[in-house]
Amino acid sequence: MPKRNHTLIQLPVEKPDCCATCPLCGLVPKHQPGRPKGSKETHVCLGTMEALTARGIRILASQRDSHHPLRRPCDHKWDAWQQFTRRMIAISTTAYLQCRVPYEQGQQLIIKFHK
Repeated sequence: MPKRNHTLIQLPVEKPDCCATCPLCGLVPKHQPGRPKGSKETHVCLGTMEALTARGIRILASQRDSHHPLRRPCDHKWDAWQQFTRRMIAISTTAYLQCRVPYEQGQQLIIKFHK
């Protein structure tokens, strides 16, 4: 059986309003080699592999205007990604497991059950 080196991620039809809701957003591993000490870039775009700040991923594009446009790392690639078959983009399985899975787990609601 062949080893899978890539994980396919389904992209939405419309570009998300903020990076936090994008399926390509992930967390930078805490002990990532080459990460500058004190860096505020805690998230990563798995499509471009560019680091993002936690504050930057929550900015809504709909609230920006022409004088203060929102510049995201995927702006120049999003239209090309939409042309892929079924809007599926291949991401490295290693990057998916190290960055996206912890991000998805952090999005889960913490429910306190009473005994």
